[in-house]
Amino acid sequence: MVEDNKKVVLGCWEAANRRDLSAFDGFYAENAVYYDSQGEVRGRENIKAHLQRYMTAAPDLKVTVEDIFGEGDRVFSRVRMQGTHTGPFGEIPPTGRSIDIRWTMNACRVEGGKIVEEWEICDTLDIFRQLGLIQAPVPASA
Repeated sequence: MVEDNKKVVLGCWEAANRRDLSAFDGFYAENAVYYDSQGEVRGRENIKAHLQRYMTAAPDLKVTVEDIFGEGDRVFSRVRMQGTHTGPFGEIPPTGRSIDIRWTMNACRVEGGKIVEEWEICDTLDIFRQLGLIQAPVPASA
């Protein structure tokens, strides 16, 4: 069961790399719930629209799964995201700058071969820093 659940999550990441939103129908339950720093997104179609925003902002976005493990109905992955901000992201216009986010944590609950709940924690502050939207903190003097 755990290995099958890991295959579901890996398949979802691979579909994201292919920009294949229609493939998400095979990975997310119709009533799935997705949580991230922006809040809660309910329903597979809304999740796909939410994820499309990232694909629009960085059309070359590549996700590399660096760690994945599971227990019971839960699958946890740590991924690296790399891409170039060439499209709008909400109200943030394209900066043309590259991002390389080395730690994004993702947890999924899988039932019946589909993701029913997903939690994602991404270093948004580092994304904003890499895009030049904020300054990096200055280390305190000793």
